Amino acid sequence: MVATYRHRLVVLRSELEERRARRKLRTGGPTYSLPKEGAGQVVLVGLASSGKSTLLNRLTGAKAKVGSYGFITQLPEPGVLKFGGSGIQVIEMPALFEGAEESSIGRQILGGIRNADLIVLVVDLSKPPLSQMEFLIGLLEKSRIILNKSPPPIRFTKTGSGGFHIIGQTHFQGNPDLIHQLLHMRRVHNCSLQFKGPATLDDLVEVIDSRTRYAPAIVIGTKGDASDSSVHFEELRNRYGSDFEVFAVSVEKDKGIEAAAAGIFRGLGVIRVYTRKTSGEVADKPIILPEGALVEELASRLHSDFLVSFRYAIVFREGGRMKRKKVGLAFRLEDQDITQIFTSGK
Repeated sequence: MVATYRHRLVVLRSELEERRARRKLRTGGPTYSLPKEGAGQVVLVGLASSGKSTLLNRLTGAKAKVGSYGFITQLPEPGVLKFGGSGIQVIEMPALFEGAEESSIGRQILGGIRNADLIVLVVDLSKPPLSQMEFLIGLLEKSRIILNKSPPPIRFTKTGSGGFHIIGQTHFQGNPDLIHQLLHMRRVHNCSLQFKGPATLDDLVEVIDSRTRYAPAIVIGTKGDASDSSVHFEELRNRYGSDFEVFAVSVEKDKGIEAAAAGIFRGLGVIRVYTRKTSGEVADKPIILPEGALVEELASRLHSDFLVSFRYAIVFREGGRMKRKKVGLAFRLEDQDITQIFTSGK
């Protein structure tokens, strides 16, 4: 009986989301999704009067309006956080509110959040924090924005013909007939579906829904100088510290800002790699690469000819046992590596 009702709930929820997806949003007003710039795009997300504007101003030097009442920020407010030679785009989003996923403006705000490389949940430490977190996480999940979670072990690809091609169906934790019912209901007639590990019906719904976004996130507690803020911070860290990096800041006392900035950079999942000329001069500005990037990606980013004529690279790394090493294209780079590439004829 429980399985039947769960299936029915998934079906109804899926039908509702499909109707929303088909509904055209007619707005001639401003956009809430800004073009990405710098090392990554970060959005500050929180309730009204949670301290987002003050935090943005302190991190980036922006001049967002600050007041003692809520909903001052009506449009996204951008700024640039300078960190270790790189520029990170930080955007304060308008405050989220109850029922935002049902309103035109709310969906536009959520669309801007969905587009970001990192979501910063801003929590007011002068107030009980757990209810704020529950609201923010719940609202984002309703909008198919899933925080700090890996996608289900399912590969789904629509095809032009051939019907359903399902691999690893024994991993599906449910009645296999539900797979076909869900695909028909979502008007999917031809696809390749591969289960790589244990998966539920809810997992399959997430994968089929192209709007699902698995986003990295951190938490920054503001107003760390307020009464009871230390108690509230401990509550926040005890409850959510295993799922998020959690920081406390006080703009008034200028505390925790540097740690929060470093947390933002780590949350983006990128590294800074500096290039070195044959003269020994090291570039002032780093090249931003994804974590785990190889020398091959760096060479390709610098110039396509570097891959064709590549001989070897010298990587200089501070700390650890490696100071200077001759490497090939398959060598994995780390943050703040200094790399000099040698090509044929040089």
